[in-house]
Amino acid sequence: MTTEALLDAILVPRPNGSAALERVASFLQQALEARGAGVELHAFTATPHGFQLVWGALLLAMCAWAAALLGRRYGLALAIGLAVPLVLFAEFELLLSPLSGLLPLTEHNVVGRYPGSGGPTLIFSAHYDTATHFGDHFAWERWGWRLAPALGVALGASAAGLALRRRGRALPRAVALAAAGVALVPFSVMAWFQGAGPLLREPSPGAVDNGGSVAALLRLADRLAERPPNAPCEVRLVFLAAEEERALGSWRYAEELPRDGRTVVVNLESIGASDELAFAPEDGFDFRRFRSPAPLVALVNEVAAAALGRPLREQAFPHGVLSDGRSFLAHGIPTLTLQSYVEGGFPPDLHSAGDARTRLSLPALEATVDLLAALVARFDAEPGLAHRVAGE
Repeated sequence: MTTEALLDAILVPRPNGSAALERVASFLQQALEARGAGVELHAFTATPHGFQLVWGALLLAMCAWAAALLGRRYGLALAIGLAVPLVLFAEFELLLSPLSGLLPLTEHNVVGRYPGSGGPTLIFSAHYDTATHFGDHFAWERWGWRLAPALGVALGASAAGLALRRRGRALPRAVALAAAGVALVPFSVMAWFQGAGPLLREPSPGAVDNGGSVAALLRLADRLAERPPNAPCEVRLVFLAAEEERALGSWRYAEELPRDGRTVVVNLESIGASDELAFAPEDGFDFRRFRSPAPLVALVNEVAAAALGRPLREQAFPHGVLSDGRSFLAHGIPTLTLQSYVEGGFPPDLHSAGDARTRLSLPALEATVDLLAALVARFDAEPGLAHRVAGE
């Protein structure tokens, strides 16, 4: 099957919780089986409506805060103002789901295995789900930064109101109105971006994010099918769901992997957005960051120089951008995320109908397959590399 034919099957809107996502999962399973892989479906609990629930609820909470402040119920306003950042921290930093988990659904990571004869396990991963929102990663980052000062204003105004009430006074109404406006606007914008987008915007076919990466892994499967049966390394191709929902699919999968220094992950994100490959040196959360091991970076660059004629460029993710790589890194598994090199650090205009097939470079996909195949050959030739790239 050609790359074009693979893209025909993959590039449909496939949001989490949809029948289209399940159809693409079935296609991936069949495609892997046809290429000689043993296939398993890794089930986990997803939150396909999580962003809508979280941002809708937080906007309502901030409206309640504003009503309490204007009604001079400063203690209630302070309580609401404190609850909002706690929810944000629980949802996006700890990956708990007090709100997003109200409408759970079982989804599946699709795992294709090519067994090895006692060597390490080399995992190549890419997410196959899509999302549709208003704005893009750069717009979310700009407004996301405004949430912190907005909460600062909310808490400051509430505390000031309490202090004034002890003196028999009230917060001036003009001040309360100004504080309400400053605090409500960023939450309104984020609710519009994340909550209204899936309902109102034309859905994204997810070409750059992340259909090109999925196609590259299936093209790699063509080559893995030709490996000798006694090859040392076990190779897994892992197609992850729910990356667009806080990378929950990779988080649940990473939880079950051994931490024995014999597993290495190469994650793909935005492959095909340009003809040049890069790597992300780190990934993580707002308050926790994880760097890819330097020996793994050096090895991939060495293999890239031999296979592609030059090492990869380093390209850090802009603030607010994450990948499935963070899940593996956070669980202590040596991981490197490969991405297309673009101006600005990440492709713009994703999560929209504009993320179309015409944006993909087919030569870039094939170059990525060449690199991944060369990595497999290198690990087969030197099975002890897994311990070295882990820094052991």
